[in-house]
Amino acid sequence: MRISTFRVILFLLTLVYSFTSWATHQVGGQLEMRAIGDVPGHYHITVINYLEDGTTGISRQSNTGNLGIFRKRDNALMLPFTVRETAARQPIIYSNEFCAALRNLKFVTLTYEADIQLAPSSYADAAGYYISYQTRNRNAGINNISNPSQTGFTFYLEFPAIQQNGTLFVNSSPRFSPINGEYICLGDPFTFSFAATDADGDDLRYSLVTPLNQKGTGNTQNAVSAAPYPDVSWLSGFGATNAIPGSPTLSINEQTGQLAVTASQLGLFVFAVKVEEYRNGMRIGEVRRDFQFLVVDCPPATTPNPAVQVKDRALGIRSVTICRGDSTVIQATADANWNYQWRRDGVNLPHATTSSITVREAGEYTVVVSQKAACSKTGNSPGVIITVVGAEGKLSTSGHLCATTGSVQINMSGSTDVTYQWYMNGQAMSGKTTDSVTTSQPGKYWIVLTQQPTGCVFRTDTVGIDRSAAVQAAIQSATGSHRLCPQSSLALTGSGGVAYAWQKDGQTLSSIATSDANYSATAAGVYSLTATDAYGCTGISTAFTVEQIPPVTVTLDSIPDMCGTNVPIVTLIGSPPGGEYTGNGVAEAQFSAQKAGVGQHSVAYTVKAAPECVGTVATRKAVVAPIPTIQLTDSLTTYKGNTFTLDPVYSGNPNQYRWVSATYLSDDKAANPTITNILADITYTLDVKNSSGCEAKDTIHITVYERVWVPDAFTPNGDGLNDVLRLPGIEAFPEAVITIFNRWGEVVYLSNGGYVKPFDGTYNGNDLPTGVYPYTLRPIPGKPSMQGRLLLLRDHH
Repeated sequence: MRISTFRVILFLLTLVYSFTSWATHQVGGQLEMRAIGDVPGHYHITVINYLEDGTTGISRQSNTGNLGIFRKRDNALMLPFTVRETAARQPIIYSNEFCAALRNLKFVTLTYEADIQLAPSSYADAAGYYISYQTRNRNAGINNISNPSQTGFTFYLEFPAIQQNGTLFVNSSPRFSPINGEYICLGDPFTFSFAATDADGDDLRYSLVTPLNQKGTGNTQNAVSAAPYPDVSWLSGFGATNAIPGSPTLSINEQTGQLAVTASQLGLFVFAVKVEEYRNGMRIGEVRRDFQFLVVDCPPATTPNPAVQVKDRALGIRSVTICRGDSTVIQATADANWNYQWRRDGVNLPHATTSSITVREAGEYTVVVSQKAACSKTGNSPGVIITVVGAEGKLSTSGHLCATTGSVQINMSGSTDVTYQWYMNGQAMSGKTTDSVTTSQPGKYWIVLTQQPTGCVFRTDTVGIDRSAAVQAAIQSATGSHRLCPQSSLALTGSGGVAYAWQKDGQTLSSIATSDANYSATAAGVYSLTATDAYGCTGISTAFTVEQIPPVTVTLDSIPDMCGTNVPIVTLIGSPPGGEYTGNGVAEAQFSAQKAGVGQHSVAYTVKAAPECVGTVATRKAVVAPIPTIQLTDSLTTYKGNTFTLDPVYSGNPNQYRWVSATYLSDDKAANPTITNILADITYTLDVKNSSGCEAKDTIHITVYERVWVPDAFTPNGDGLNDVLRLPGIEAFPEAVITIFNRWGEVVYLSNGGYVKPFDGTYNGNDLPTGVYPYTLRPIPGKPSMQGRLLLLRDHH
C-alpha cells in the first residue's frame, strides 16, 4: 500500500532538515592492509572514510588518525601508529545528482595512509592480529539503531601471523571496490556490488554483520583501545540480516558480494559487510566495510529504457576494439527529460552526465538514466565492452652515460604482434626495429609501434638520455696542510663520489674499504683517489703530496728538591728553546716553591715540531718537601737500671734518624729507640732528615736517680719551711706507691701511681697531731717496699 503524499512530503522535509543539521558526520568506511613487497613486514595501511560533505564541518575534519595493532590471543597492544591524509578529498558520485542534491546526499571520501614496518619474529602468534580505527559520530537521522548521534564507528581488520613455523607468510587484506552514491526506491528491487579483490588470490566470502560502535565512554575521537568492541544497538525489528526491511530484506551473495533488497520502509539505514579471506581452506583474515543507504519514495513513472550504440557502428554492436590513443563515442537515447550517469565497470564516472560519452580506456560501459527533476526509478542500459589494443608503450632503461663514457640500453617489454621503429630526437633510427636499442649518445628516444594485424599505430612514452657531469674527485686534509706531524697521522677526506679507491705512490691501498671517503695517512708520499658516483662513473683526483715533518727531541733539566717554600725561585732549563713551560707554580721559565706550595708538582716543557702538530712533552717533578719537626721533651727523670723507649713525634716525612750519643740505646738510627739499663745522667742529640735532605735537630737530658730519700721528720706548721713531706728522687718513680699510717695502723695518706700531691700532715682536712707515723714506700711495682717511721712536728715557735 502506498503511503500518502502528505506523509512523503513530511518525511522528505524531515530528512532535509536532518541532513542540513548533521554538519559533518561519518557515513562509513573501511581499512586496507597491503604488503609492499620490498622488505618482510613492510606494509601500507589505508583508512577510507566516507563523510557528509558539510560546508563548515568538513573543513575542520582532522587530517590525521590514530590506529592500533593488537594480538588476538590476549588483546595486547603491539603498535600504535598515526595515519595522515594523503590524497585530495573525492566526492562520491550519484547516478541521479538531482535527487542526491534534493536530499542533501553529498558525501566525500577521505583517504588516510601510512607505511609501517613490523618485525616478522614479533608477529608469529598463531591466533593472528587485528587493526582498529575508531571515530565518531553517526547522524541523528538514522532509523534502525538507537541513539545514533551518540554512536560511533570502529573500523576493523584481521590479519594472520607474518611468520609461521619460521617461514615468512605474505598476505594483503581484501580490498573493497570504490563506492557509488546510491539511494533505494521504495518497493523496487535494488542491487549494489560490495565486491572486493584480493592481491593474493585468496577465496573471499561475504556476510552481513552488525556494525561496530566506538569503544568507551565520551567517544574520544580516534582513541586507540583493544577489543572487544561494542555493537551498535539495533532498534526493535532490525538486525544484521534485517538492516533494511523489505521483501526480501537486505541480503548479500556469499560468493560475489552483491547486495540485494526490495525495501518496504522509508528511512536511512546503516549496515556492515564482512569479507573473510581463506587460503587452502583455512580462514586467515577479515575486513569490514560500514555504510548506509537512504530509502526514498520514488514517484510512479515509466522506467527509462536507454538504448546505447557505438557511434558510426551498426546498431546492436556491444563490443568494440580501438587502438590505444584513439577514442570512440557511445551514445544513449537522447531525452531532454532524463538525467544520465555513465559507469565504467560499475563505477560512476565523474562529470559523465550527458547522453553520450567519449571513451579511450578499456572496460564495460553502461549508463544509468532517471527522470530529470524527480527522484524516480532508474533505468540501466546494456553494457558496451571497449577493448584497447596496443601496449602501454612504457620504456625502461639500464646503464648510464658518464661525462665521456658509458652506454644505455632502452627496452620495451610485454608487446606482441607489433613492429618497432626507434626514433631519436624526432629522426627515425636506421635499422633500429627491435624491442631494444643500445646507445652511447644523449637524446630523446621513443618507438613507433604498429599493431598486427589491426594496423594500429601508437607511440611509446619518451625517455630522455643525458650525460652526467664529470666526477670531480678531490682530496683535502682535515688540517688544511700537506704536512704530517711526527708520530701522528694526517686525516684525508675524499669527495666527488659515493665510493672511493685510494692510491699511495701509484699503488692501490687495498686495506681501505672502497666506500670509505676517509683515510689516515701515517707516512709521507703522493696520494690520489678514484671516486665513483652513484651512476658508476669515475674520476681521478689530482695528486696530494704528504710531507713528513722531522721529529723533535725535547728535554727538561732535573729540578733539585727544595726544603720548604721559603727558598729561591728555580730557573727551568728545557731544550730545544722556544717551548712552553707549564705546571703548578710555573711562570714563564721559573718555578716558585712559594706559589706551588709543599708537595710533588709536575712541570712540563712542550715543544711543537710545527704549529699544526701536537707538542712533544718532557716532564720533571718539582719536589717542595716539608721541613721535618720533632716533638721531644727537653728533660726526663728516671731511676738507675730502668729500661724504657723514647717516643718522639715527627712531621715532615723524615726517613733518616741519628742519636748522639749511642750509650744505653738499642739502635742509634731508630726513630723510637729503647734505652736499656740506664745507669747515669745523659744527654742525647737527635738529627733527622727526609728524602729531600731537609733536616731537624733536638736534644733531651735524662736525669738518673739511684733511690728515693725519705726524711726522718717534717714540720707542717705553716711557716713555709718543710710544710709538706719532700721525697727527693721520687720523680724517677712515676709508679711509686706511698702509704702512711697512724699509730693505730690506720691509713692517713695514700699516693698510688707517683707522688703527685705531697703529704701535708692532714687527714680528711684535719691536722694530724704531732707524733710518729709509720710508712711504706714501693718505688717500682713488683719490687720490695721500703719501710720506716716519720716524725710529724707541729712546732709553732
